[in-house]
Amino acid sequence: MSARRSPGWVPPLVFAVALVAVWTVTAALADSAVYPGPGEALRSLRSDITDSRFLRSVGDTARVLLLSYAAAIAAGAVTGMLLGLSAFWSRATLPVVYALNSVPKIVLYPIFLLFLGIGDLSRGSFAFVSGVLPMFLIMVEATAGVRRLHLKLSASLGMSRWSLLRRIVVPSVLPSLASGMRLCFGLTLIGLLLAEMFSGSSGLGYELLRNLSLARVENIIGQVLLIGVLALLPTLALQQLESRIRNRYEVSA
Repeated sequence: MSARRSPGWVPPLVFAVALVAVWTVTAALADSAVYPGPGEALRSLRSDITDSRFLRSVGDTARVLLLSYAAAIAAGAVTGMLLGLSAFWSRATLPVVYALNSVPKIVLYPIFLLFLGIGDLSRGSFAFVSGVLPMFLIMVEATAGVRRLHLKLSASLGMSRWSLLRRIVVPSVLPSLASGMRLCFGLTLIGLLLAEMFSGSSGLGYELLRNLSLARVENIIGQVLLIGVLALLPTLALQQLESRIRNRYEVSA
């Protein structure tokens, strides 16, 4: 009888507990003001959470992240599937998008500020671009990899473009879509935090930079913990969704 497989969230939890244990021991041995332990970081975080200004910053980051992430998923998935069905447009666009994706996004942020100004629009747009390009590339490659036999069969049956997408393409690319959603979330969050650090007047990135200028190390580490938790929970949920979709739709070659 085979052993029961542990839930997907157990290994990350065990690893997190191990990291906290190592952190606690090393902080106690270092006994340094610039290397606070978990207790100090959590106390500073608890103090921050009681501050209404900090809570507004958390809400601003969550709001912009949700909108940017949803837009990146929708735009990247739809355009990627549509262009992936055309060999000509795939060859025409992929080199350009790969080149753009290889450029460090932060060097492009002044362009966003120049055209969109300082505020939610520039921050959200930068976060959107950080996530949409990888999502687009994943979906183009996945759609282009749909079995040609299925496409030829649909052409011989005279299926419309909508029927082709709904019955053949979408079920075939759903595992890649789930992987792209998980990857896109982290990249969108990173883009948003960077934008908030450079030009934000609110948000978690702004709070980190503010505490850095005030040399409040324990507050910085506490907020890093909060960001880690806020990133980990959706990532674990997306990982579970990806596993379910792969088990249902992915077929062996």
